[in-house]
Amino acid sequence: MKITFVYPDTYPDYPKWPGGFYFGIASLSSILKGEGHQTSLIHITQPINKYDFIKRIRSDDPDLIGFSSTSHHARFVKELASWLVEAKVEVPTIYGGIHPTIVAEESIAMDGIDMICRGEGEAALAELCHRIEKKQDTKDIENLWVKTDGKITRNPIRPLLDDLDRLPFPDRSIFNYSNLLDEREGVAVFLASKGCPYSCTYCTNHLLRKIYGKGSKTVRFRSVDNVIAEIKQVLYNYPHINSIIFHDDILLLKRTWAEEFTEKYRSEINIPFICNARADVTDEAVVNLLKKAGCSHVKFGIESGNAEIRSRVLNRHMTNDQIKKAFALCRKAGLMTLSFNMVGIPYETPDTILDTIKLNASIGVNYIQATIYQPYQGTKLNELCREQNFYGSEGLGPSFYSPTVLKLNTLSPTQILMFKENFRALTRYYQVLQKLPTVLSHIAIRFSDKILSFNLTAHVLNLIHVPLNYLYLRCIQLKVKSKIAHLQASNQKHLITLKGGHSEGKT
Repeated sequence: MKITFVYPDTYPDYPKWPGGFYFGIASLSSILKGEGHQTSLIHITQPINKYDFIKRIRSDDPDLIGFSSTSHHARFVKELASWLVEAKVEVPTIYGGIHPTIVAEESIAMDGIDMICRGEGEAALAELCHRIEKKQDTKDIENLWVKTDGKITRNPIRPLLDDLDRLPFPDRSIFNYSNLLDEREGVAVFLASKGCPYSCTYCTNHLLRKIYGKGSKTVRFRSVDNVIAEIKQVLYNYPHINSIIFHDDILLLKRTWAEEFTEKYRSEINIPFICNARADVTDEAVVNLLKKAGCSHVKFGIESGNAEIRSRVLNRHMTNDQIKKAFALCRKAGLMTLSFNMVGIPYETPDTILDTIKLNASIGVNYIQATIYQPYQGTKLNELCREQNFYGSEGLGPSFYSPTVLKLNTLSPTQILMFKENFRALTRYYQVLQKLPTVLSHIAIRFSDKILSFNLTAHVLNLIHVPLNYLYLRCIQLKVKSKIAHLQASNQKHLITLKGGHSEGKT
């Protein structure tokens, strides 16, 4: 049978956003192709109208339509599914991904959605397609909620697959792979594991453990050999790839696995990679393994530089000293670093955000990502926002850079936006202040703190930021175009060389 996946992946603030690689759909496509089915993808990276969407659906002529999205794009799924109803497209639909997993009732209630899949969907979707093809009943498939004539059958979650090596490699060909955000610049993304052992209140990991139940092994690693084999396959199929990003929450979480990975990656792959780490479990041994393996950049979640906010609100139990030590170890080893930071967290004030900025300034971080806190439904911090009536509006924007939906007594939306937009510049500014003679540094920092705490300052800086940001984005766009042209020229040269080699072999 034929399955068409629909993945809304828009980003209005990014000029000509090409979309990113999504492991979920790629894994599902690979499973289904292995079962003998045909798959296609409607990857919506730019606004689409009803006519063009329905035309594409009718052109694909699928037997099943599978939507997937993050919570940021759930409203797009709702609209797209309603268009199917209006156009009288009589094809069964299923909605999977993180949003229907954690917001099941709202998702199954969407007009035009017949089923939702909660949790990991490889086995469930394969079973569903098999039953549809055999014209068998589909109401009792584990992980699925099925809506029939308004009545909903809510099936339990099946046990998690413990051995991830049993899954085929993700189907990258279902995407316009070489033109995706990272891939067009020669960077391929991989996952060596699933899950995270920590319970940050703003993240869904603690919620997933609750959904799967006590005793479920939510943190699972593929074997090193399996990961290496996939990388080799991708490098063979896409010869322009020259570096790698691992999207695992903490790549070197397991020491024995990390040691084996280091040896085999260095000897069999040996191209630069980027990965995520956690400051309080990153010691000298971990950093040495990363360096030895060929890691070029390490990404750490700081989120808040204020100990009270980080510990009591976010449930991230690490100290500023641990954060500073992790960055210092990376710097000593010659590894570049990136920090993840949030602003607009409940109970934050200008002073606590400035604590985050000052911490970034003090650790010598190379790259900074600053986002706005987004209250994902079902998470503990979202529940707190509900209880404390922090919500100012409903519905998330298209990304974690979107304006806040909260109304905090301690921080205005204007201030949140200002700190997000100027986070990098302020970090560099405080770096300069911290290097001044001690007395002068204290005076300059206290004066700056005071000025930046005013709402009027936020208004002024936001006005200045708009034209500067436009110029910045245009520069990025031109830089990306130049890099793509260079890669295309290199690939063409590579193909010509290969053809020449084959020609010589034949003679």
